[in-house]
Amino acid sequence: MLLSTVLMGCGGPEPATGQLTLAAPRDLVAGPRDPYYTHQTLRVWEPLVTVDDRLRPVPALAVSWASADRGRRWTFTLRDGVRFSDGTPLTAGAVVANVRRFLRIAPRQSAFFSLDAGMEAAYGKLRDVRAEDGKVVFELAEPVADLPGRLAGFFSMIQSPGAFASSGDFAGKPVGTGPYTLVEWVKGQRAVLAANPHHHGGAPAYDRIVIRVIPDANARVAALRAGEVDGLIDKGALLPGQVGAVAADDGFRVVRSPSALTHYLTFNAARGPFSDARLREAADLALDRRAIARTLLGGTATPGAAFLSPVFGELADPGVSAPYDPARARELVAAAGAPAGPVSILISSAETGQFPYAGIAEVLRAALEKAGLPARVTVAEATKSVMEAGDYDIFLSAYSVPNGDPDYLFRRFLRSDASWNVERRLGYRSAAFDDLVDRAATEIDPDARRGLYHRVQRLLAADRPMIPLAYQDNPVVTTSRVGGVTQNAAYVVDLGELVPRR
Repeated sequence: MLLSTVLMGCGGPEPATGQLTLAAPRDLVAGPRDPYYTHQTLRVWEPLVTVDDRLRPVPALAVSWASADRGRRWTFTLRDGVRFSDGTPLTAGAVVANVRRFLRIAPRQSAFFSLDAGMEAAYGKLRDVRAEDGKVVFELAEPVADLPGRLAGFFSMIQSPGAFASSGDFAGKPVGTGPYTLVEWVKGQRAVLAANPHHHGGAPAYDRIVIRVIPDANARVAALRAGEVDGLIDKGALLPGQVGAVAADDGFRVVRSPSALTHYLTFNAARGPFSDARLREAADLALDRRAIARTLLGGTATPGAAFLSPVFGELADPGVSAPYDPARARELVAAAGAPAGPVSILISSAETGQFPYAGIAEVLRAALEKAGLPARVTVAEATKSVMEAGDYDIFLSAYSVPNGDPDYLFRRFLRSDASWNVERRLGYRSAAFDDLVDRAATEIDPDARRGLYHRVQRLLAADRPMIPLAYQDNPVVTTSRVGGVTQNAAYVVDLGELVPRR
């Protein structure tokens, strides 16, 4: 419950002595073995670089950066006067220690964004990272077109080197530079944050923030309406069908913003029936994306087409289309031959509390059956193990990026040696795709890089290893007594900017 707050002076709210209680669909703390311990949303730690509402890299702990040697050397200048929550100063050496820890512990799974083997998705082919005249210098064996974009967010998390054990795990609680510190965590239930007295931006408006974990979407809204929580944050905070009713209530403020979240259908092309490109095309043509976005996603999403969401700006290809043609889909199935048994549509039970996936999966099933592809829906808690066993045909899920660079999506999901592609049986092998992705990653000319990424997306639109179903906005909500709600394209609500309203 939001406690009383006194506002003083003409310069805005004074630091409050109150508590704010929020809820999220998932636990935003993962614990000491996770590479990050907490999600960026909790604002316990800060990165070198973050992103704005269009996924462009903007300063965080680094105030500026410059490249040299055609993208083989990048130098980051740090913000002055920053201290960790234990009072120790942020130095270039501390940043270097964080990067080297990531390199040492990779590959490691995370509840948020996993560290890839070699960390090439984050740093490129890193030859050296060092402190030099109080700045941080990255030396690369090959050019990286947009290292600030790659580092934005999770891959440049900075915490005190004293927070880490020799194993790379956390030795205790996280020790970051954000406006809040983690003071209590009950796994799967709540996280309690307290204001960081050493924060370089000054004290946040709330002394204490409690984040409750409420996986069920209806239970979250019920808690909001009952006054048990003051807001709902994170991806899927509100189901699309809930947005209209909540927004119509004057007691609440809904903030919607375009996000990097995209609903994708991933095909298991390592086996039949979708090893046949004609049947992947048939499934694609059978989908009425407009109807799904308008009805099941309640107008909170736009129909998917190009692999990259429009929030990627000019790198997203506006020339890619995704027509709805059920008649052509039936022709393709007739030509290829229908499979002997029903194809399986796999969804995660956890994601049904964030998005209306049960309903979407049923619509997909009906669309495939009309095209001549009998289908069934499978709901699983451990979708990773199901996919690694190859026991699926189509997987419906939402994906985002941990940074501001599309190379992550292509390199981690679809390159021939990508962990997702190999381990989860996508069966996508394309030398042309690999070559385009590698060239785009090192191309420093913006126009040439844009052209390469457009070619990548047109190739994916033809090959269809994964197809974008819809580009998702991310609605979050607070009571009308809470102001300062902002959300970037990575669906991070800045808790440090939240303020009480009269």
